[in-house]
Order: sequence, then structure tokens, then C-alpha cells
Amino acid sequence: MQPNSRTRSILRIFYSLLYTDFCPGANVYVYWLREPVGWFVIALISSVLIGAFFSPVGWSMAAGLAVVLFLGLGFPWLATRVLSCKLRCESEELYEGEEACLLLSVRNPLPIPVLGLVIENYFRVPVEDEEFDLTLRQGDCGLARVPAFSSAEYRLPIQPEFRGHYPNGDPVLACAFPFGIYTSRRAIASVQTVLVRPHLLALVAECEFSGAKLADAGEGNRPSNHGDFLGVREFQRGDSLRSIHWVQSARLDELVVCERGGPQKSPLKIHLFTARCAGKSADARDNLAWRVRIAATLVDLLSARHIPFELWIDDEQKPVPVGKASAGAAWDHLALVPLDSPEPTSATGSRSSTTRTPLQGTGFAIHCFASCASSGTETVLDHRLVGIEVRLRETTQGVPHPAEAHQVDLDQGIDRQLEQILQEASRDCVAA
Repeated sequence: MQPNSRTRSILRIFYSLLYTDFCPGANVYVYWLREPVGWFVIALISSVLIGAFFSPVGWSMAAGLAVVLFLGLGFPWLATRVLSCKLRCESEELYEGEEACLLLSVRNPLPIPVLGLVIENYFRVPVEDEEFDLTLRQGDCGLARVPAFSSAEYRLPIQPEFRGHYPNGDPVLACAFPFGIYTSRRAIASVQTVLVRPHLLALVAECEFSGAKLADAGEGNRPSNHGDFLGVREFQRGDSLRSIHWVQSARLDELVVCERGGPQKSPLKIHLFTARCAGKSADARDNLAWRVRIAATLVDLLSARHIPFELWIDDEQKPVPVGKASAGAAWDHLALVPLDSPEPTSATGSRSSTTRTPLQGTGFAIHCFASCASSGTETVLDHRLVGIEVRLRETTQGVPHPAEAHQVDLDQGIDRQLEQILQEASRDCVAA
């Protein structure tokens, strides 16, 4: 039989009484009772009082509780203070969802094995969850047993879920063996950091646009020390000796060098906007994560085709070197984008797809897509959609080329949608 509304209201009041803190000022004095060791201490004091005033059985109970407290407090404290630990990752650069291992070097000088060690806070991620009111999420790694008089290295499997620099806190070595009534913690002195880069989408489709391998920024052919052969000229101060044309130099009785050059291409912009979309914190975090992953995938695509690019995050241009190191530097900048978008303030207003800075030049603009408009001036940004604006040609016969607006539905195959967008943009670029 289902309870009626009156019964449900009474139960709700009863539950609220159970979870209400009537004396918050006294928490500092009774906080130790939240740990199991606090109740063991109370039981020990009660046993001593029973043995002193009522029955000798209390002394036996007090002796047993004292042994439990001594082992439960002393062994974890001794284990965390005596063991020498070094923690590092087998790779300094990881990607989201990539399986790797933490290498934990442990030296145990004790004549007894140490059990139940745990590494905490290495992949601690400060996030906010509106449903459960969590302030952080952490992944812990456990070590079952360390033999006596041993020095060994253990491999702890990990799979980071979020991008960023780790550890962003202080990793600690924790032990609660043998009874779990008290957990002793000590910071690990030697810790190596690791950078977790955004996940890259595997794009199978080929795109029509490409760049020159040795190209620099600009338009037309530009003389340089590499590229295709353009002709010969007189030797100038600063020219490499390898560029001297010795046959022509001997014939003309003066130094002649080979001039080279290649087609130049204006860099494409990858402009990432980190505006916060509507909905819960988890949905907004997921939308921003996919925007960062799409930007990282475009960086990989342009770098593989030797196309120079610029990386913009909101209104700030990130320094990206030219050459093979461009992709790695861009991924490092994207990895440091905060997990949660900042809340819009009344002074700045909400940064939406209608108020953000338009795409300047050629490239890609990645933002949160506005599915509908609400009352007033604020625009609702859908957490299920990511907007991508593409402009691969700035002008076509003197006429400004408009940016094509596309959207990616996060509930569908994201890689297939991104491939289709790039194919349409490349065909439009070739046709122009």
C-alpha cells in the first residue's frame, strides 16, 4: 500500500530532523567522533571505568581495546613514516582515456611486510557537481603488499579521464592496515608531473585542402634557404656555403648561390571559445571538453598536412612555433584549458554565439551552439550541440568569403560529423 500525502510529509519532516545540524558550533569539538578511532577511544574509557567501579571484566575489555588501538594507530603511522617512496609516470605526456602506468619505487627497511598502501590525490580533479555537491574527484591507486627488507618498483595501472597537469595537488601515501580505524597519510617527497592532453578523434576521410611542407606565413612564392629551385644570384653575406653553385662560380670567377623558395600559405586560425552553456555543471563540462577535443583534432589535421595555423583561446593568442613542434605546443595549451567554463558575470554578460568576436581571416571558430533564444538579451547555449564556423578562403575574386556555420550533435557520431564538415568546407574551397 502506497503512503498517502500526509504520511509522506511526516516522513519528510522526520528525515529532515535526522539530517539537520542543530549545533554547528560544536562540530569542532566532536569532529573526531566521525572517525572509527574516536568510538574505540570512548569504548576504552568506558571499559576502564567499568573495571574500576563495577567488574574486573572491564579490565580485560580495556586491554583488548588498547591492543587494537595500539596496532591500529601505530602500524599505519610507522608504515607511512618509514617507507621511502618515489612516484612517476612512465610517460610525461598522456591523452584522455589512454591507459598508462604509474611507477612507484618503494623501499621497505622494516623486518615485516607492509600491507594496504594507497596512493591518493595523484589524479585529483577539482570539479563541481550540482546534484551531489562534490568539490573534488580523485582517483586512488592501491598496493596490496610490500615485502620486508625490499626495494622494488611497482606498476600501477591508470587511465586519466580529464585533461590537465597532474598532480595538481600533493600526492600522499596512505595506510589504514590492519583494522581500518585510522588512516595515516604522508606526502610523497619525489613526484614527477605528467600532462594529459585532449583526446584526438580518428578522422578517416581525406580533405582537399593541403599546405606546402616547407611553407611559411604569407602569400605567393618567397625566396628562402629551402624549397624549389628558383634561379641563381650573387653571393651575399650570411648565405650558407652549401647553397653555393660551384660550377657557375668557377665560370664567372665569383661566388654564385642557388636561390630557392616555395609557395607560401596564410596561417589558418583555430579559435576556441570557452563560453559556458546552459544546463548542469556536468553537461557544461562535457560540452567544453568536446570543444577542446575538436580543436585538438583540427590541430592534428593541419599539422599532418603542413598547414601553418594560429591557436586562439577566447581573446588570447597562444604562442605556437612553426614546424614539427607546432602540434605538441598547441595540444599543451589546450590541455591547460580549465575543466569548467567561468560563470558569466553581470559586468561581462553571457558570451554567446551571437555576441562573441566573429572569425577574422581564415580558419575555424569552435563555440557552444545557440539552439534557441530566451526572453531578454541572454542567449541559451545548448550543451548537446557544438558550433563550428569554417572559412578556408578569405576572399573570392575580391568578394569576402562568408564563414559557413555547422553544428555537431554530441549525441551522434562526432567523428563522422566532423569529417563531413571538413569535406564540405574543402570542396567549397577548391570550387572557389
